[in-house]
Amino acid sequence: MKTAITLLLGAWLTGTIVVAFVAAENFFMIDRLLQSPVSPEFHRDAAALPAGEARVMLRHLSSELNRYYFRVWGWTELLLGGLVLWLAFRGLRQKKFVIGFSIMLVSVAVMTLYITPRITVLGRAVDFVPRNPPPPGMAEFGILHGAYSALDLLKLLMGIWMAVALIRSERH
Repeated sequence: MKTAITLLLGAWLTGTIVVAFVAAENFFMIDRLLQSPVSPEFHRDAAALPAGEARVMLRHLSSELNRYYFRVWGWTELLLGGLVLWLAFRGLRQKKFVIGFSIMLVSVAVMTLYITPRITVLGRAVDFVPRNPPPPGMAEFGILHGAYSALDLLKLLMGIWMAVALIRSERH
């Protein structure tokens, strides 16, 4: 049972790190692509657009990709977390594991069922509007983004703590 929990927890933590990395890289890649001389065809086509339009379009694409990744990953996490919690409840019979995995799962539920859908709606509302002055909803978007990041970090740290506790319990 511990082996299955450890394997699933490892997948959960790895997925958390990979999705965060991919989401950030989607946006960093835009500026690297626009500044890179590697693809002359791309730059020719981008130059045909009004000034700054290529960057706006690419940012929109990155936003949509990230929205998709976070939605899919959130539901995947609910499945993984539910399975980990169920296995811990059945097989480990130690309160600390059930509590720790419950905290992780509640964090994911809040992110998946409330924050991600709300960020998606707000993000689409501000995708193509000027940022100066900040559009309505931008402040709420920032708060939700911060809340998501904080909960994700809490989940990751709790998951690392749970992994260490699993390893230590194996030694005793």
